Amino acid sequence: MRNPKDANLLILLAVVMFAVTGGSLVGPILPAMMELSGATSKNIGLALSAYTFSAMVATPLLGPVADRFGRKRVIVPAVIFFGVGGLLITFTRSFWLVLVWRSLQGIGVGGMLNTVVAAIGDMYEEPDRSRAMGWRITVQGLTNATVPFVAGAIATMAWFLPFYIHSAAILLGIFAAFKLQEPAGAAKTQRYMIKALYAIVNTRAIWLFFSNFMGFVLLYGIVVYMPILVVKQFHLTTLHSGLAISVAAGVSALTASQAGRFSGVSETLRILWGFFCCGLSHLLTGFSGSYPLLLVFMGIWGLGFGVMMPTLNAAAAGLVSTELRAGVLSIFTLLIYLGQTVSPPFFALFVKDTAIRGAFFAGSAVALVPLLFTVYVGLRNYRLR
Repeated sequence: MRNPKDANLLILLAVVMFAVTGGSLVGPILPAMMELSGATSKNIGLALSAYTFSAMVATPLLGPVADRFGRKRVIVPAVIFFGVGGLLITFTRSFWLVLVWRSLQGIGVGGMLNTVVAAIGDMYEEPDRSRAMGWRITVQGLTNATVPFVAGAIATMAWFLPFYIHSAAILLGIFAAFKLQEPAGAAKTQRYMIKALYAIVNTRAIWLFFSNFMGFVLLYGIVVYMPILVVKQFHLTTLHSGLAISVAAGVSALTASQAGRFSGVSETLRILWGFFCCGLSHLLTGFSGSYPLLLVFMGIWGLGFGVMMPTLNAAAAGLVSTELRAGVLSIFTLLIYLGQTVSPPFFALFVKDTAIRGAFFAGSAVALVPLLFTVYVGLRNYRLR
């Protein structure tokens, strides 16, 4: 594998870092954003929903564009769009206009994450591809572990100041326009959509895509309701809930950075391990009676998520040839946003006022679905040998 200091890979990892901040930077500062004209406690969540929804729409549209015209031609304008949206927010005092600029950022991120995954898939073959995907997950985890604290601290001075971090993406986009090299092999292909759809209409692809979706459904069950458990049930502060998130993200990032070491283990077992740990973490969190134990349970989550996500990304990138990769992965990435969107209202069905432990018990039960699907795929593969 190329050295992680390879310029192309470093640029792609920087793109990932900015894309991840689209959610992790905004979540902690939502209370401060209620200073905006038109913002209320009931609609403030739209600052995340507008972003997620536009990203979900843009992702499958920009994937085929990246396959037909090249990864760089999508990544560069997408990163600049993201940065411009952040910069415009800093000059805005109307909540409804903020939603417009957040939607612009969502369009940008729709061309960032999945195109990076496709570019990495173009650049590397296994086992180097798994290692590169591990670096990507590591960057995501480290960003998720640090940015919420930084954004929260800056927002104590003014709600809009953290968005200047997003505006720095403009500089990255300009730099990438000159320095990012187009991965070899991206080209036009005839009957594009027919070939792309055919590539994912099989048991293995459906399993990988469904597992990706369920992984983020389970993740946002933790992200949304674990902080409430810490503050309302343990009577601690958001500092403690932030630390718990950092533990989960940090362990996940550290585990993902070692993805290459796990490449000798079958992908079925790695994904099985991931859902086992995620389900167990949900269950134990539901029973947790002390904060130190909760930190241990968040570590268990990280051990599972950090193994599962690089495996899913590498496997999905290897489903198709280069000319179809970004289009297929755009659907893969779309499912991330879909999982993030449906997770909070789904788990809210099991929450009543401050009695939120039901969300974690529901999560442990839901984790059985992809876990059993993975067992089925593993047994099916064994019989076909």
